Formats: sequence, structure tokens, C-alpha cells
Amino acid sequence: MNVMEQELKYNRITTVFFITGIIVMCSLYAAIPMLPHIAKDFGISKATATLNGVVFSLAYSISCLLYGVISDKFGRIKIILIGLVGLVVVSLGIGFVNSFSLLLVLRVFQGIFAATFSPVSLAYTTEMYPPVKRVTAISFISTSFMLSGIIGQNLSEILSNAYGWRVTYIVLSVLYIILTFVVSKLVPESPYRNPDIKLSRFMSHFKDIFLYKSVIGCFFISLTLLTNFISMYTILNDYIKSHFVHGDLTTTFVVKLLGIIGMILSLFAGRISDKLSVIWVIKIALVAQIISLIGLGITSNIVIITFFSIVFVAGVAFCIPSVISKVGMLAATNRGFFLSVNTFILFLGTAIAPVLSIYLEKLTHYFVAFSILSLIALAALIVSFFIPKGINPNTAK
Repeated sequence: MNVMEQELKYNRITTVFFITGIIVMCSLYAAIPMLPHIAKDFGISKATATLNGVVFSLAYSISCLLYGVISDKFGRIKIILIGLVGLVVVSLGIGFVNSFSLLLVLRVFQGIFAATFSPVSLAYTTEMYPPVKRVTAISFISTSFMLSGIIGQNLSEILSNAYGWRVTYIVLSVLYIILTFVVSKLVPESPYRNPDIKLSRFMSHFKDIFLYKSVIGCFFISLTLLTNFISMYTILNDYIKSHFVHGDLTTTFVVKLLGIIGMILSLFAGRISDKLSVIWVIKIALVAQIISLIGLGITSNIVIITFFSIVFVAGVAFCIPSVISKVGMLAATNRGFFLSVNTFILFLGTAIAPVLSIYLEKLTHYFVAFSILSLIALAALIVSFFIPKGINPNTAK
């Protein structure tokens, strides 16, 4: 295979993973706007309806820990395809569910199947791509997770308001069928496999976490990223439609959609980190989050709100691949394990965010809500100053 063919191969796989990441993660983000519809449909409070997102996120994040080692044993693409088939069945089932208890059970299984993609695609990229292509591919994949936050919420809000919340899951099940065929045809299986690997051996690596204190710092930063990302959009949605801003559903749709600009900018994270170092990209991105969150709380001008929301999204989008890269640098041994734990902690934030948002929505001043989120980002920034710049394993301990 010549250089041109190799280039096309990597671009094709990256594109497939990018699209797959968006649609798979829609199973998480699509649930956020439909909470009032679910609460009304089942005659429950909005707080209880939030469990719909929490059980998914917990199942998803815990499963992320396991799929790295499972795919080591059985094959990367095989596990992704099993996950997609599972999503087809479960999502279709959710579209016809008639009790909230059964919905929660199906959402747990949806989280388990959805979790096959994130850690396995990142592991596939790490072992199949040359270093010069790897950071860009990881940036595209991690950006797809966030882009799903915008596309998934907007798609769900439109479909839920027009046709009912169940239709969203039926549409997703159709998309998962298409993805199953696309991935099976266009993405070759990784030749790297370890059929003798045991889960018990994988779990024994948890003791190694305490050998690398700097990696723990990266884990903390990861925990704040999606916690703030989801919480910010929940508060922003209410803020735009409040009497302070006087926006409507169309306004919130456009503001969230323009957040894509921030995600597109983050695709340059790899090139920028080559010049500034990864840890400085993380620090600058966290400062951008803090400033933009404070800015959102002190303005009611929709143009300025849109600008700060784009800056915030860019800050989070720059951070995610940079922290993933930094964890890989700092972990001298068991790199795959540490990356799996980081993915678990990153998406654990999606379970924390709905609960945090309930309390933030009860606050009488939006400035206070945005300020609390800025303090979370500030804590992450402080932690980042204790993470070494270099990649020498000895400096990571």
C-alpha cells in the first residue's frame, strides 16, 4: 500500500469514527431536552425523570473501564459492532416502553452498549495509527463526543416537541442499523489481540494509580469537563428563555449550534500543543472556560452570550484530547489501563451533571449558577499547575 492509499485509509477510518461517535453519544445527550416530556408522560417529577440520564451515565462510565480489556481479548471492531447491534435493539425498545421502571432498565443496557465505542475506538487509534496521525484522530473522535452534545440535544428537542420523545429513539435505532453496516464494511479489524488477557489482572492495576499522582490530577480535570459542559448548556437553555434575555426555542437552537465553531477550533489542539506543550494548552483552555462562564453570568446580550458559549465550548473541546494525550505521556506502564480509567472518569461527569443541574436550576440568580461552574473550572486549573510539563515517568510520580 503506497503513501496515498495509506492516507486515504486513515482519513476514511477517522471519518467513520467521527460520525459514529456523534450518533452513538446522541443516546446520552438526546435524553436531556426530553426530561419534561418524560416526566409528564409517566406522571413523575422532573427530578425523578433525571434518573433516566443518571443510570445511563453510570452504566456507560463503568462499562468504559472494561471494554478496553474485553476488546484486547476478542477484537476491537467486533466489540464496537456488538455494541451497535445492541443499541439498535435497546433504542427500538425504548421507543415503545410503557413504564418508567422499564425505561430505566433499558437505559442501563443502552449505556452498556454505547460504552463499546469510546474506549475501543481510542485504543484502536492508538495502536493502528502512526504517531503523526494519532493526535489529530483522537481530536476528531473526542470532538465528535462533544458535537453530539449539540446535535443530539437539538435533534431531540425538535423531534420531542413535534412528534413526542419516543420518536427520537426510533430514529436513533435506524441510524445505528446504518452505522453497523458502514463500520463492518469500511473499518478493518485490528491485528493486535491478547486472547490470554484476564479481567482479574486488569483490575489489579488499580493499585498502580497511586504511583502516579500527576495522572490523578489529570483524572480530576477530566471529571470537571463534561460535568461543566452539560451543566452549562442546561443552565444556558433556561437563561436564554428567561425574562432576562427574552429568547425562544429558535434562539437556544442557534446559540447551541454555533458552539460547533468552538469544537472545530479544537481540531488544531494537536498542532498547538506541539508548539506550547500539552499542559499549557490545558491551562489556557481552563482559563478560557473560567472567563466565559463568568461572562455568561453578567450579560443579557444574546450576541455576547453566543460569543462566550463558543469560547467555553472551545475550552472544553481543547481540554479533552489534551488531557487524554497527557495521561498517555505520564503513564509509564499500563497505558491502556490509565486511558480506560480516564474515559470512565470523563463520562462519570455526565452522571454528575444532571444532578448538579437540578440544584443549579433552583438558584434565583443565573450569575450564581454560572459562577459555581466557573469555580469548578478554577479548581481544575489549580490542579493543572501540579502536573509536570515533561513526559519523563519519574517526574509523574
